[in-house]
Amino acid sequence: MPSKHASTWHTATAVVSGVRHRRNQAACQDVLRTAVVDRKWLLVALADGAGSAPLGGLGADLATRSALGALATHCADRQARTQPVDTETAIRKGFAEARGVLEREAAGRAVTLRDLATTLLVCLATPDWIVAGQVGDGAVVLGEGEGAWRTLTRPASGEYLNETVFVTSEDALDRMQVAPHEGAVRELALFSDGLQMLALKLADAAPHEPFFRPLFSWLSRTTDPFTTGRELESLLRSPRVADRTDDDLSLCLARWTG
Repeated sequence: MPSKHASTWHTATAVVSGVRHRRNQAACQDVLRTAVVDRKWLLVALADGAGSAPLGGLGADLATRSALGALATHCADRQARTQPVDTETAIRKGFAEARGVLEREAAGRAVTLRDLATTLLVCLATPDWIVAGQVGDGAVVLGEGEGAWRTLTRPASGEYLNETVFVTSEDALDRMQVAPHEGAVRELALFSDGLQMLALKLADAAPHEPFFRPLFSWLSRTTDPFTTGRELESLLRSPRVADRTDDDLSLCLARWTG
């Protein structure tokens, strides 16, 4: 059994139904999944089902399940998983597989593909490099150490104002962002569009330091995963967050403890 002090990823995740959804007694349509392989490889998939899509929540569930499964299969190949370029290929394949799953689900239910509309963010991170992929809103923020953060992927809008690109959009795979980074990966955040106004600067989508600094400082002091998740959920439900956004909220924080 590995030592409790062994180097690995320390994560905190929370998904909270937005004020608007709670007011309307509607289900949360965000889905967040994570996995750690051999302590070193961190896999994350986050999706936000479209509020206008009748089955957006189901689309988010299927997309994250499929994408994370594709990355887990990739990690099972011990040689391929060590190569960032192979991981880029795996992430593109994961998005294509997620799209295919949604197409088959729509056909099986005799509904349109847009009824399952969802965004999708994924990443595979090691302490030495990361590859992230994204279609739609939300963002992946990378911390390289010493309080330096930068946006790795960023919100992607459609042709018109306030229009979002979804995995189900006709040109989704052409507009997908795939962002590799070779270098130190010490902190990582993935979040859905409900947190964009708090986490990113409006002008250039750069990380908003006052949002991330206390979060990662808190994460560095926590140890129990259950307590950590409960505390992060409480934060997302707090008035200081709810007063700024009424959308569903999903946040994954990760910190390399090596």
